[in-house]
Amino acid sequence: MPVDQPLTLRALTGADLDQLIELGEIVFNSAPSSDAERAIDAELQELDRGRGVGVFDGDELAGAGTVSSFELTVPGGGVLPMLGVLFIGVKSTHRRRGGMSRIIRHQLHAAHEESAEPLAGLTASESVIYGRFGYGQAAYGAWFTVPRHRASLRPVPGIDDVRIRMVPTADSLAVCEAVHARQVGKRTGMLARDEKWARAYAADLEQWREGRSVLRTVLAERAGGAVGYARYRTKQGWEDGVNTGRTDVAELHADDPAVFAALVRYLTDIDLTTTTDFGRQPVDSPLMYQLADLRAAQMRVRETLYLRLVDVDRALAGRGYAGQVDLVLDVTDELCPWNAGRWRLSGDEKTAECVRTDAAADLALDIRELAAVFLGGSTIAALEQAGQVKELRPGAAAEASRAFATQLAPWLQYGI
Repeated sequence: MPVDQPLTLRALTGADLDQLIELGEIVFNSAPSSDAERAIDAELQELDRGRGVGVFDGDELAGAGTVSSFELTVPGGGVLPMLGVLFIGVKSTHRRRGGMSRIIRHQLHAAHEESAEPLAGLTASESVIYGRFGYGQAAYGAWFTVPRHRASLRPVPGIDDVRIRMVPTADSLAVCEAVHARQVGKRTGMLARDEKWARAYAADLEQWREGRSVLRTVLAERAGGAVGYARYRTKQGWEDGVNTGRTDVAELHADDPAVFAALVRYLTDIDLTTTTDFGRQPVDSPLMYQLADLRAAQMRVRETLYLRLVDVDRALAGRGYAGQVDLVLDVTDELCPWNAGRWRLSGDEKTAECVRTDAAADLALDIRELAAVFLGGSTIAALEQAGQVKELRPGAAAEASRAFATQLAPWLQYGI
């Protein structure tokens, strides 16, 4: 029986794009990419910048991982660079040969050695994979399905001062991105969006419609200026002559509660539709409190952002805390041994420091759990209750939970 030859790890270049796209089609069981999709992939993947790697079986690309740098909003109102994993996958013919482990190890070790991004993040197609590499479930999203006949809103002052106007999606990029940029600092977990990602999210490729309408955009305006926008598609449907159409909301951003409510009122009252699906909302979305009949809105919650601390000291010192904090954390990290050991975290709302220490530890936890609480999406106390964190000093879990807390739930507002 032939013996598998060792896989070779090397940097990807633009010459590998065709193989990378084919690999993606195989891994995600997707239809062949159109020329338009390939052009978007070519721009987003940035292969010629040298941050993508592949494992090769001879000349065959057996697996790959590509990354790009993002700015992530962190507690305290600041931002930290995040290594965003755009694609990672291995052909089923080459599984269980260590390819994915080698790729992820390379990504994290390279970021550490270059003192680049102190955090890494991704959106996962399968939730069971990345915990073993130290990625924690750091942010969650909510999906709402709102029946049109039960979509009434509670009173929101100022809603009638907002004008909703439909505009061509292709012509609205600049005005929508200005609105989007104003929202980024309002919640932890939000990513700044550069021009290439803005274009990708405004793209209206036919194969993405799946029988739905073109991607439509409405602006919310007040006193002649844009203060919000929504992008959506509609789907025609009939059953025995009765309308069963729906609206799928792709993006919804608003400067204030009245604007948000005005956009929701419009989106839930489009003619010849019976339901409106709001995708990727925060778990504490204004929808939770503006809908008069929340029970009628089906709500589904799942994890959205998997986060990884590349460097414990730089990451923990780069965010603010809800109050005075002084804790010693005993961290385990098999994949990135420079993170393992005891760290003293001290700081407050404005400044923080994380340094090595020989002092007795207050809490013992894995790097995965530290990532899970980093943005405020989970608490140390909850993880301790689940047996994932060990409290070594009585009261330490409660102290850490208060320090790491955020006023609003973290939100990854678009997928990468």
